[in-house]
Amino acid sequence: MTTNDETTTAKPPVSAIKGFNRDLTCRGFQYVEGETYEQDAPARVCSTGFHAVTSPLDVFGYYPPAESVYHAVELEDVDEKRESDSKVAGRKITVGVALGIPGLVKAHVEFVLSNVDKKTKPGEHTTTNRSAASSTGYQSAASSTGYQSAASSTGDRSAASSTGDRSAASSTGDQSAASSTGYQSAASSTGDQSAASSTGYQS
Repeated sequence: MTTNDETTTAKPPVSAIKGFNRDLTCRGFQYVEGETYEQDAPARVCSTGFHAVTSPLDVFGYYPPAESVYHAVELEDVDEKRESDSKVAGRKITVGVALGIPGLVKAHVEFVLSNVDKKTKPGEHTTTNRSAASSTGYQSAASSTGYQSAASSTGDRSAASSTGDRSAASSTGDQSAASSTGYQSAASSTGDQSAASSTGYQS
């Protein structure tokens, strides 16, 4: 119970990415898209609560792309503790839409660009850990090299290349191509005469 002179500040939900088995289970618990789940006890990272990651490609470290599905989620009452990556735990979770590899790449590019001082220009090649490259346009190309890097290219005859552990490459357009090389990497290409290549353990 709260009194009139007590004030509480509700923390905003945290947007994150969660991996699941292909049947939308995680540690034996069955989830349903669009549903909300909560527990009574406070969340604790690596202990209790619902876990997800805020850096999209970190999800590959827990659920490899060859045997998993990924969803956008919202976490509430999130534990302030952090581990070595972007894993977070919340007392309450709402399961959002499914994200394929292109969706993860787009989310990662947006995440990286929102967390760097100098934003990457479209079409630019980037070489850093958690780097990102995005190129949109006819005959466009994107290349990104670095741990957890991502490359996204959208346009006719476009190409995307990403090299690095947990990297991802997505290319959408006629005659497009996507190539991703690295441990737990993924590549997705959509379009007539398109091609996707991914090389690496659990890629």
